[in-house]
Amino acid sequence: MPATESSLRQSPALFQRPTTPEAPVTFEVIGTTTAGDKPHSRADHLRDGIPPCVEIMTGAPFPLGEESERFDCCVPVEVVVTENKSSNRRYISVSKPAKRRQHRRSAGGDFTKGDVIVEAGECIQPHHIMALASVGVREVPVLRRPRVAVFSTGSELLDGVKSHQFMISDANGPYLTSMLRKWGVDVDFRGVIVDHQGTMEEAVRSALDDEYDMIVTSGAVSAGRCDLIPGLIERIGGRTVFHKVAVKPGHPILFSMLPRETGETAFFGLPGNPVAAAACLRFFALRYLQTLQLQRPEQPRVAVLRLSREDTDSCNGTKRDLTFQKEPDIFRPAISQSGQVWIIEDHSPGKTKPFLQADCWVHIPSGVSELRAGSPVSIYPF
Repeated sequence: MPATESSLRQSPALFQRPTTPEAPVTFEVIGTTTAGDKPHSRADHLRDGIPPCVEIMTGAPFPLGEESERFDCCVPVEVVVTENKSSNRRYISVSKPAKRRQHRRSAGGDFTKGDVIVEAGECIQPHHIMALASVGVREVPVLRRPRVAVFSTGSELLDGVKSHQFMISDANGPYLTSMLRKWGVDVDFRGVIVDHQGTMEEAVRSALDDEYDMIVTSGAVSAGRCDLIPGLIERIGGRTVFHKVAVKPGHPILFSMLPRETGETAFFGLPGNPVAAAACLRFFALRYLQTLQLQRPEQPRVAVLRLSREDTDSCNGTKRDLTFQKEPDIFRPAISQSGQVWIIEDHSPGKTKPFLQADCWVHIPSGVSELRAGSPVSIYPF
């Protein structure tokens, strides 16, 4: 695309001729073509020794000529002078030289047969829609958006009905719901579930009846007395794929497949600490959703690690190395800017204020025990 040669600006289409201000060339205007018209195809031979030209508007198809001498360029109207030699014939004179194919858009100069506009499994963005529309594609087959149900668990959480001074606000439900929605998921927040076996089972079974593709809960997945999710999965007949993973934060995460009347529903039990829940949603639940939608594996960006003032030794003013445990993979909230990244110093998984400053995650792979300023690190945007 485009299918035909066309003009890049409003100007006369003519034959390239040597010309100067001292020796301008005269052309006869034999027609006008506007965008949407068929190409002008009148004879292009000289008449009375004067070569022809066609007035052509921006985007209009280039006129057709004889093989021996085609219309091969356009000149700006600013360098054209109109001449009145006859009442029924129009002439112009051109005093500035024009290069061959000047202001002429080639057929197939944008897209050609075989070009890929959007890959299978790629999320269609507005720039894809522009390109598809430009080549006449009005419909493409797509996968439907995944449907996800989100629950927060915990008798200590305010639910808008009961409250007292020892209860806390639910941070996870609103965050998980908004992030899933940001990723293009059709998500429903199904509310807060108290730490009661029967109530929790009833809520999860109700979501299964509604045939969600995924259920996400936060809290109740560790080994405490009120951590009821593992037992719930067993009673429902779920198939646990993994429970507890060597990552920080988010070690207690649980992933199961739950049976329903038609097929299965993926179940992610995330930790209750907000930052741990956020990390597990980003690096486990999102990965599953990407696979479900046939998307290509996500590749991290690489940034240069910078150290904050808190990482300076108070005795001599030198920068300290950042040290980590070797065993788990670690994901730390960080601030990125212009190819550089600063890891948030206060990284408690239960605190949301430090997390507020961050815009990405830094991945410290298992086996890495220290990082120095200037080290390249892998980062993932929120």
